[in-house]
Amino acid sequence: IINKRCSALTFLKQLLAATVVMLVSLPGVAGDIPVALAGLLERQSLANHAEIAQLGSYNLTSLAQAGEQNYAYLTQFGLENTLTVEQQGFNNSVTAEQSGRSNSATILQVGQSNVIQLQQLGDGNSITIQQTGAAAEMSITQFK
Repeated sequence: IINKRCSALTFLKQLLAATVVMLVSLPGVAGDIPVALAGLLERQSLANHAEIAQLGSYNLTSLAQAGEQNYAYLTQFGLENTLTVEQQGFNNSVTAEQSGRSNSATILQVGQSNVIQLQQLGDGNSITIQQTGAAAEMSITQFK
């Protein structure tokens, strides 16, 4: 009985810890099935927060948070953008915006109290970011 209660409590903590807002726009284009996808994987975590907004077609967002008090604010506008974020640790923050077509970003954030702000504007931007340690701050803007 104890194991079942612990598993249920862990599940409820994870369920309550994830706050996801997903906005999907599916414009009607003949012969085309526009799709915007967003995924959130939250495991063994407490009080993490995520907001994901997508507007456009064929956008893909993937987020994994492990630890506590990690924050992710992810926004994509346009077509065929891909955003992958993984956070591990405590009190990390990622704010990422992609606007345009065929932009790609992969972010790995490990440690505590780290901050990443990313903005990609235009078409065909690509970036990979790896931030580790404590209290590191990074702000990047790319545009083509």
